[in-house]
Amino acid sequence: MDFMNYLQENKKQCLSNAALLAADGRNDDSIMEKVRANVFDIFIQTKGQTHLLEHFLATWSNALTLADEHGDAASAAIEQVKLNVLSEITQEANRHA
Repeated sequence: MDFMNYLQENKKQCLSNAALLAADGRNDDSIMEKVRANVFDIFIQTKGQTHLLEHFLATWSNALTLADEHGDAASAAIEQVKLNVLSEITQEANRHA
């Protein structure tokens, strides 16, 4: 599977999971799956430009720090999900490098 296909398949799976979770009344979990899908979509929209990985790592790490400093647990959880997906994408990008 090539890198772009990896991104597209994971986005599709996240959106499917989000729909199933929402139908089950698990709205918070559904939102987190949508966040995951959005991260994959960012790299789809940028045509898999892996040089952006470090930019997003810095941006989202900073946002997580700020959320923690302000006691904003919801925002911190979202930023952590973004960073987790970014780690997955980085590992996959390295496999395809």
